[in-house]
Amino acid sequence: MAAIPDNSPGSKEGGHKEEMTWFTYVAVAVAVLAYADGYSVGAPESACKDMIPRHPVPPQKTAAPYKITTSTKVVRAGTPMEVTISGNKPTDTMRGILLQARKGDDIVGTFTLDPNDSFAQLLNCGAPGNAITHKKHDGKLDKQTATFTWTPSEDLDGEIKFRATIAYNGAVFWVGVESAPVSITH
Repeated sequence: MAAIPDNSPGSKEGGHKEEMTWFTYVAVAVAVLAYADGYSVGAPESACKDMIPRHPVPPQKTAAPYKITTSTKVVRAGTPMEVTISGNKPTDTMRGILLQARKGDDIVGTFTLDPNDSFAQLLNCGAPGNAITHKKHDGKLDKQTATFTWTPSEDLDGEIKFRATIAYNGAVFWVGVESAPVSITH
């Protein structure tokens, strides 16, 4: 007659099973946390259209604790303006961003950055420098406020909005945060 294994917690077989279960939980947690770090080097070009990070968790459904403000509500085509993303409270910091100007669904205009910016970098979403994303950094460089310079192209007119995905961290982020409209004139 075959022996029936003793899988009770105190037995050798049961203890081994508990160790394997514990190891499995730890391995899965480490893998999820590493993946939840998201694109710590910035958003990939594949996120340009839908602005959804390729994180293993869905975006938040609550109102974002961030706002996008602009230095003006009307700007002349070809004239630079400032765009600021800021948290509503000092604790509402950003670890990652993807920022674009949109006319409808079209990504428009060009951003310029200080080459020594430690937080942000330009991203090419179909045209050079028409989006901004974060650089790889540790939590020490999280920002509560970040200001960027954007210039509408000479042939742009009508109304645009700035749209952003803002990540508090790799597992907590909001998609579709928008500014008030900005009118482009000639």
